Amino acid sequence: MCPLPRAKDSDSPDEPRPLCFEVPGFGVCVYPHEFAVFSGDIAQLEVHDAREDPEDLQRRLAAGFSLVLTGPYRFVDAVYRYCQHFEERLVPASMVAHLASRWERQAALTQHRRRLLHHLLVVGRGDSLVGVDDPPDATDLQDWLQAPTGDRLFLMPVRRFQRLLTDLRRAHEGLAIDALGATITILPHVYVPSDQSVPAMFTEYASLLKDRCVLDMGTGTGILALLAVQLGAARVVATDVNPQAVANARANVERLGLGHRVEIREAADLFDAVPGEAFDVILFNAPWIQGQPQTLYDVGLYDPGYYVLDGFLAGAQPHLKPDGAILLQYSNVSQRRSGEGMQHLFDTLALHGWVVASRRRLSRLSRVLGSRETVYLFELRQAAEG
Repeated sequence: MCPLPRAKDSDSPDEPRPLCFEVPGFGVCVYPHEFAVFSGDIAQLEVHDAREDPEDLQRRLAAGFSLVLTGPYRFVDAVYRYCQHFEERLVPASMVAHLASRWERQAALTQHRRRLLHHLLVVGRGDSLVGVDDPPDATDLQDWLQAPTGDRLFLMPVRRFQRLLTDLRRAHEGLAIDALGATITILPHVYVPSDQSVPAMFTEYASLLKDRCVLDMGTGTGILALLAVQLGAARVVATDVNPQAVANARANVERLGLGHRVEIREAADLFDAVPGEAFDVILFNAPWIQGQPQTLYDVGLYDPGYYVLDGFLAGAQPHLKPDGAILLQYSNVSQRRSGEGMQHLFDTLALHGWVVASRRRLSRLSRVLGSRETVYLFELRQAAEG
């Protein structure tokens, strides 16, 4: 079983110790590992008033300095937006000219520029910012941190703070899902279906789901389980390895009043939650990025060494009824990053006797690549013997 990154237990020997920095005017500040994952090392740290010339601040950022911003929050936000808007100044294209592929160059530029943007920092304590005037309400912020910092001062990238504000708002207001015609709630450390066109692809297989018994593997917020019911599934069982996702899916099932048709199992890896059970259809929006998950949220995105994909395709057949089908969603993002993603998928399908009966596809802008990726929805069937 693939070990999950820990949440909440900062004293665990498996949890990397947070870095600490002496910040002028603030004292010692913790820098949680979950933020260091995005920014990399912090070597030179400066404190700046966000009302300074944003072009000057961007030059310091491009020169390798990490900037702790103070002053009115609207200026903090403006500095970040300025640096993001003119991000080509942070890492010029000439720095990746040695890479042969245009896609490699674009992906490398995107990665370097985002890393530098994570070096625009603010200081926090609890659920509030320190040294920043008129900050937005961030009540319950600590619940969304992988390892809560308690009452200690901590550094946080402005980019991550703004992302967490979005998550907090979604949790409070709900996230409208067009395909469901309803809103769902989002809990901490659960993958958010931010591009609604991706889950909406499953609506094209409504006839396959009608009156069927369905397994939703890796349910996350529960969106595909709920969608399957709305498309006519008689019964849905949903599973996830992330206990936070299990709680989130249950909350959304209750929110939509569908507990009589959707059963959310306890957290377990792959098919461990459904021993001896078989289904007409299995849904799986698989993690399709190669890399090691650093947080519980990342578990929905990253699949190190194809552990999840290979385990799913190897173990699915006993859990599928005769003439049953799998709807597997996957992307060519790893292939586009000079990996073997799609070829590995097709090789693994052949190895375990799966054939592609039909497919749907869409093109979208990838946040990972900084360019376009293709997302596929494959209908898989067992190959006929002989």
